[in-house]
Amino acid sequence: MAITKLEATRRLVRGSSASSSAARRAACRRFRVGSAGGCGVSGRPRAVAVRSSKVFEWENDTGEGTASDPSEVLSGLADKVKTEAPFLGLLTKLISPQGVSKGELTYQEFSRSLYENVTSQFHISCENLEKKYGETAGIRGCIYCLWLACFGTGVLKGAAMSQACGKLRQNEDLSYFIELFEYQKEEALDAQAKNGVESPRVTPEDRMRVAVDNLCSLMNVKEIDAETQTDFYEVVSACFPSSEPSTVKNVIATHKKESGSA
Repeated sequence: MAITKLEATRRLVRGSSASSSAARRAACRRFRVGSAGGCGVSGRPRAVAVRSSKVFEWENDTGEGTASDPSEVLSGLADKVKTEAPFLGLLTKLISPQGVSKGELTYQEFSRSLYENVTSQFHISCENLEKKYGETAGIRGCIYCLWLACFGTGVLKGAAMSQACGKLRQNEDLSYFIELFEYQKEEALDAQAKNGVESPRVTPEDRMRVAVDNLCSLMNVKEIDAETQTDFYEVVSACFPSSEPSTVKNVIATHKKESGSA
């Protein structure tokens, strides 16, 4: 019996964190959250954060005014002939690092990209947030907030994404909100194309700000305390490993001021 896309999504959402849950809990028993120093073994401060050489595709500037590299040009040409050569469309997906063409990562694919590259500290911080703010604030909710920020910024309004994260906290039906975002994004992109509107320039820092907004809405946080700032840093920096740690920390530290003046 064939499995529908929605059912497949729900199965993955329900089980995405089950296999690693025991390992993460064991790791958390070896770690504890400190104050300004964050999380360390036996209460010792963590090592100074450093920028990673890993670069995800969503860490690049996108939208109007961004330069195109040769791979993007080839990708654009391929998109134009996919309808005439379906095999080329399949080939494009196979040779892409994430298995899909640029900008089209589903929640499941985005989750896998993170799972394969993050350190245990990401899981520990998600566990901390789940214990403090409830089950939806755990790893699946955090990844959802990041996913919206990475692929919705510049397409959907930040307020709409933040509102969706707040509703997820109340509703807890993650599979529904995954499909809702995909639908809203597709509708917005179609509207842009019909009206000849170019997407605005979007930087990694823009996506970080939206990610923090989303996390705050998911956890119903108005003011980010020091402990939560530390966990937010681990979550957001794992998604943007090539960014300077000071940039990520500044986005989180200035969140209240920026949102209040908006």
